[in-house]
Amino acid sequence: MKLYMITTKDKYELPLAIADNRTALAKIIGTTPEYVSSQISKKSKGWYCININDDETEIIDTQNHNTGDTK
Repeated sequence: MKLYMITTKDKYELPLAIADNRTALAKIIGTTPEYVSSQISKKSKGWYCININDDETEIIDTQNHNTGDTK
């Protein structure tokens, strides 16, 4: 699974927007999907495409969120 993200350009790199595809990210921030791709491919600060494997994600059971139990 890929996630597309834009962050602040300071040392903290706080997330500003995250989307499942470049078109969705472009729509959120008011630009074009081509611009998103361009910034990511140029490795511009604050622009990321992150690969996440299903086995690396942790799903938290929302009914047991107070106990910290995970599925």
